[in-house]
Amino acid sequence: MARVAYLALVLVVLARLLIEPGEALTCTTPEEQRTGALCNVYTRGDQPEPSGECCNAYRALRALAKSQAERRKLCSCVQEATSQSRYNRGASANPAARIPRFDSLSEKCGLNFLFSADPKFDCNTVN
Repeated sequence: MARVAYLALVLVVLARLLIEPGEALTCTTPEEQRTGALCNVYTRGDQPEPSGECCNAYRALRALAKSQAERRKLCSCVQEATSQSRYNRGASANPAARIPRFDSLSEKCGLNFLFSADPKFDCNTVN
């Protein structure tokens, strides 16, 4: 029985060593796309407050980023998405105008501020 427990422990440790932190989070995850779609109305300026669905999706997306590397990757993904023209239809075609609205999502959805959508913000500083 002790050998089985030891073998299980070794397998868990090896699995953790083989999986790189941040590997699972990409900019094209369904969660990232869903959050963008649900929060776009608010970040674009067409809605005064984020919807409950937006906040729920944003919380779920942030929860996926468990490691420092994943949080930094999420920061980069958000900066990339915020600057892309496909998200800038509507009231504000200027990507820079969307940054303060995106940055307010953390507070409005009851989360701690983690990073800025501003491309001048260095995602490598995210802890």
